[in-house]
Amino acid sequence: MVVDQDDAEGAAVSRAGAGAKPRVLLIGPYFSPACYGGAVQVYHQIFSRLRRLDGVIVSQWQGGEVEAAREFDASCERLYGYRMERIPRYDLVFQPGASAARRALDAYRFFRETPRELRAVIARVQPDVLICGATITAGWLMSRMPSDIPTINYLHGEELGRLSTSRFVWRYLFRTQLQAIRDVDLNLSVSRYTAQRAGELAGMDPASIAVLPNFVDLDRYHPPADRTLMRQRLGWEGRKVILSLARLIKRKGFDQGIRAVAQLRATGKLGSDWVHVIAGKGDEEPYLKRLAADLGVAAQTEFTGFVPDEMMAGYYGAADIFLHPNRNIDGDTEGFGIVFLEASACGAPVIGGIAGGTADAIREGVTGFRVDSEDVGALAETILRLTSDEALRLHLSHSGIELVRREYAVDQAVERFEDLVFRTIAAGKRRSRARAEVRE
Repeated sequence: MVVDQDDAEGAAVSRAGAGAKPRVLLIGPYFSPACYGGAVQVYHQIFSRLRRLDGVIVSQWQGGEVEAAREFDASCERLYGYRMERIPRYDLVFQPGASAARRALDAYRFFRETPRELRAVIARVQPDVLICGATITAGWLMSRMPSDIPTINYLHGEELGRLSTSRFVWRYLFRTQLQAIRDVDLNLSVSRYTAQRAGELAGMDPASIAVLPNFVDLDRYHPPADRTLMRQRLGWEGRKVILSLARLIKRKGFDQGIRAVAQLRATGKLGSDWVHVIAGKGDEEPYLKRLAADLGVAAQTEFTGFVPDEMMAGYYGAADIFLHPNRNIDGDTEGFGIVFLEASACGAPVIGGIAGGTADAIREGVTGFRVDSEDVGALAETILRLTSDEALRLHLSHSGIELVRREYAVDQAVERFEDLVFRTIAAGKRRSRARAEVRE
């Protein structure tokens, strides 16, 4: 049945109570201030702009960041308009090298304590709708939440790949995730690719999954007011920059980028004024540095380490090319690739991999190009195409800025998000009424 939007809002407000905004509780494993990944930015940007809904986010404490998290939570509602709640753990990811005893203890605590902790939060918050997302454990947790609250599964793609749990636990959690995809009130996907894959894996029509593409905060991501000054600030004056910026993990494909750049240098096709800047931190950093040294490009490869959140737009806007050759590693891939939109909004032509949902984030020949990142030769040719053609880079820069402003502004996405939530609450109310009538 098609639900009229006015009827949906009326039903949702009726459920919340006269004069109250319906309350949405989003449950996500990682959040600020310890984490700045794509899903974190999506949730923060949406919840800080809610107009018709009251937002609460519950996340887990992150390692040694407890004090910083408490400070963030204390000021969150005043600064951003939504509230924060924390529980000890939401995700089940074993630390590399953890002993069997430690892994067993972590699993025991997760399966025994986490549902109870989440139900306690739900009892305090009294939400009108639950949203779970961005982790393999979301499906199992959703099956243990109160059944009378409408539930949305926010699919980013990560929950459809392999994570660092044991094989046995992963298989069990993956089955529960697929069951949740079939059972929840609404599946909301960040890309057509993720919707297609989720539908195929769960044995359902991908068309039944709503797609809300990721978006960009244009107040934050835009070309620098003075690009020359920004390049001077970053130490890039007099150089041309190929920028790779993300967590340094294997699926980002930065090792392939180093190999492709090294191939161009070995054949004399890349000028000495070009430098490859790799920005970010992660487990792959030592390996990437060794690889650059082994291939003889250490002097032309610059590792900056962690980039503060407020500096990311400056890095994008000061670069000549954004290179992010993502790939598929045992099912772990980019569900969308929000970094491509961020780079395009700041005026950087992009090169990305064909793996995952990047087709929704890169408009071929408009914002940049997609290439099979497993093919180093093809990747090198795509890099050469841009490094040797300044007019093409300028065209992609201008058209990328225009496209993102026209189609990927955050305010448009928030309006669509609120519409979907209102419809889900209204549909849940009708189902509850129908069940009550059957019992009578």
